[in-house]
Amino acid sequence: MDRLLVFTGPSPRGWHRLQQFLECPQRYAWTYETGSGHGKSKESEESEPLVRGSLLHLGLAQHYSQMREYQQGKDPDLYYAPEEAMRIMADAKGGLWADNVENMIACVDAYRDYWHSEDFKILHVEELFQGEFGGYPLTGRLDLVIEDRQGRVYVIDHKGSAMVTDKQRQFYSMSGQMHAYRWLGAIAFGERLAGVRLNLVQHTGKFKFIRVDCEPAPHMFARFPALVAETERNIAQLQSENRSVNEWPMAMTELTCFHRYGKCRFAEQCKWGQ
Repeated sequence: MDRLLVFTGPSPRGWHRLQQFLECPQRYAWTYETGSGHGKSKESEESEPLVRGSLLHLGLAQHYSQMREYQQGKDPDLYYAPEEAMRIMADAKGGLWADNVENMIACVDAYRDYWHSEDFKILHVEELFQGEFGGYPLTGRLDLVIEDRQGRVYVIDHKGSAMVTDKQRQFYSMSGQMHAYRWLGAIAFGERLAGVRLNLVQHTGKFKFIRVDCEPAPHMFARFPALVAETERNIAQLQSENRSVNEWPMAMTELTCFHRYGKCRFAEQCKWGQ
């Protein structure tokens, strides 16, 4: 019997697309307006933090998919075990994936030991949710959706980091992605939704595992639908002008051109042109 490997990739109309436009319309254009959806840059999009994050998500998706099968009285072996799935992807991709797979397998193993007494009900693993805001569709692939003993539903988002600190809760609570997930969860589950929870995993050095709820941000949450619609209208306006893909507005700020993962992959194109 062929077993399942949960490696889904980004959602088709996710928040990340709108976030790119809000951060830098030029980067958005080179990513989404070239016809390929991947931009023209020859620089690799992969970095060690992103690869580690992908391996972590894969391992946890396999773990919770197996757990869901067990809870439902089905066969957990329908899915590859986390270690096997992570090795399959590392062997297929090589490079940074192969370099980091052993550490991330150890991290996922330690995670499973640490959270071995989990007793919530697993509803969804890496499944696509959709909503409409001002006439515009928005999708989100939710890492994990669970129901506790009181019937409350939580959207769980896995976040890997070289060092887990209190700041993660602060800045992720300001993220449009988290507000998107809360909206999509509310559309799907109504008043049963209790919130969005961050599943923080320190995967470098000494492993560390913390779960925290996002901080309340009711004003940002209330404005989120209008922000989606306004951003979509601004994108459509620039598209209607038939601009060259190289002539969309630039952010031109060091805080955007250099981010926490390093230099923007289009930095040289911005400096020198096509």
